[in-house]
Parts: sequence; C-alpha cells; structure tokens
Amino acid sequence: MLIDYAIASINAMLGRVDAIVISASAILIALLWIPIALNFFSTDENKKIMARERLKNASIGTVIFIMAISGALFGVFNYVVTGKI
Repeated sequence: MLIDYAIASINAMLGRVDAIVISASAILIALLWIPIALNFFSTDENKKIMARERLKNASIGTVIFIMAISGALFGVFNYVVTGKI
C-alpha cells in the first residue's frame, strides 16, 4: 500500500516536471521566433528579405531543439521505467 502510494507520487512528480520542461521549451522557442516574425511583417523590404533567410535557419534550429529535448526526455524516462539506457 505504501509502495503504491510512493510510486503514484513519483509518477505525478515526473508528470509535473515533464509539463514544466515542455512549457519552458515552448516559451523559449516563442521568444526566439518573435524577432523573425516582426521583421517578416515589416514594411521595409530589406528586413523582409533578411527574415526569409533567417526563417530557414530558425526552422531547422527549432526542429533540432525539439528533437534534442524530446530525445533527452525519452532517454530519462526510459531509464526510470526500464532501468536501461
């Protein structure tokens, strides 16, 4: 009974940590995209061209960041659940 309660508490704690990490990542990505969005919708043509060039790099960086975060989280939770890396 006590072990079941401890396991449930740990699972709830890991769920909250997971939600916090995902939220922080989403906020970080949103903050990094703001300058690109502002330049993309600018009336200055040079800023639009620069924004289009930065758009590709930002997209690739976002995908890499998401893969790194989700891969790291998967590895940690897989280790916790199965005990294997």
